[in-house]
Amino acid sequence: MAPSSVPEESAGQPRQPLGFGSADEMMAQGPQALHREVASKMEAALGQALPQLELRFKNVTLGADMVVADEDASKPELPTITNHVKKRYGGCCAKKAVVRRQILKGISGVFKPGTMTLILGQPGSGKSALMKLLSGRFPMEKN
Repeated sequence: MAPSSVPEESAGQPRQPLGFGSADEMMAQGPQALHREVASKMEAALGQALPQLELRFKNVTLGADMVVADEDASKPELPTITNHVKKRYGGCCAKKAVVRRQILKGISGVFKPGTMTLILGQPGSGKSALMKLLSGRFPMEKN
């Protein structure tokens, strides 16, 4: 049988069996003990060690073409009937420009097996785009 990928208990301390009768019994020794128990049962059933995955990415850049409206349309104007009609129906005839917006610029990193990674950033900074890109769920055909 292949070597176990689950860390063993520290020297000399025997494992106490987990109870699966209730959630409290399962979590009595903590989440790591529950993970070790489930992993050891899976490894025994599979007859081999669970696969370990390390995800590395280097210099990931992602951009998208965006349509922006004319800057003059956002200027405040007096509320006249003419200006109201222009704003209401002028959107279809307004000048629109396409600009390239960088969502991710040269992002590099490593996700190691057995670790949790927290991704922080301001709204619109590309956190979800990065996770979708790395998981293969980013719609590349749209861009």
